[in-house]
Amino acid sequence: MEYNEYATQVLIKQRHAELMASAHREAVARAARSERARRRSLRVALGTGLIRWGAWLLRGRYPSTSLP
Repeated sequence: MEYNEYATQVLIKQRHAELMASAHREAVARAARSERARRRSLRVALGTGLIRWGAWLLRGRYPSTSLP
């Protein structure tokens, strides 16, 4: 069986193009997900803020859970 260098190069270029297209699709999807994550609703932001504020207010009442 003879080694065909041209055919190998064509296959490698096609595979490289497929991988580049796949990486581009994943990057676009990742950017879209992070865009959605940045836009939190007022209700979510307010709820998170209240939870953090409550934890901050109660920080002195409960001993630390970390080991000495």
